[in-house]
Amino acid sequence: MICNTKRPLSMKLILSRHGNTFEPGDKVVWVGRRTDLPLTGEGCRQAQDLGNTLCQSGVRLVGLYCGPLRRTREYAEIIAERIGGASLPIVDPSLAEIDYGAWEGFSSQEIIDQFGGEELDAWERSGAWPESPGWSPSEATLAHGVTTFVGQLPRTQGEDSAVLAVTSNGVLRYFLRLAGSTLYGKVATGHICILEVLQGNCRVNAWNIAPDPDHLSELLAKAG
Repeated sequence: MICNTKRPLSMKLILSRHGNTFEPGDKVVWVGRRTDLPLTGEGCRQAQDLGNTLCQSGVRLVGLYCGPLRRTREYAEIIAERIGGASLPIVDPSLAEIDYGAWEGFSSQEIIDQFGGEELDAWERSGAWPESPGWSPSEATLAHGVTTFVGQLPRTQGEDSAVLAVTSNGVLRYFLRLAGSTLYGKVATGHICILEVLQGNCRVNAWNIAPDPDHLSELLAKAG
């Protein structure tokens, strides 16, 4: 009897938060799926930086996905143009940002002033879903969408290949939960996260890091 002991290939999933949507000096407010802002000039530059990082690191994208909002579509399209030879990004509704309900359009301080700070603090610290502001879709629906998205991705072949998904900060937290990670925290605009997906299980290899060719190559090689 011959046993096949070859380790199954894992899928490398690069997650990116879209770039800036506020100019310096703008009032920064909570924007969800009902507020369809474009990227600023700096946001476009952040997309170009990630595209350059992917080119310089030698990563071969076998899939490029984004949410339906303008800020994620523009970001992914700039990356696709920069790396060349890639098909247009696939828009997936599972990557759409949360609708922040009554908090939409308010700054964090205004939310505290109007609704109190307990629910905001709990969301920021541990991702506890607020009950009062009427967020949508439901948390269960959001988590299911992320699980389904990961489950349907193509499996990469070789340590130089990966899938890239561009989404928003609220949704990114549910990739952490899918990985069963105790790590918790925001992802800055233009920053990336790297997950390894193997036989339905996820592992976080990096979270909230600035794109860097050498670092990306190293992390993806470890993920293999």
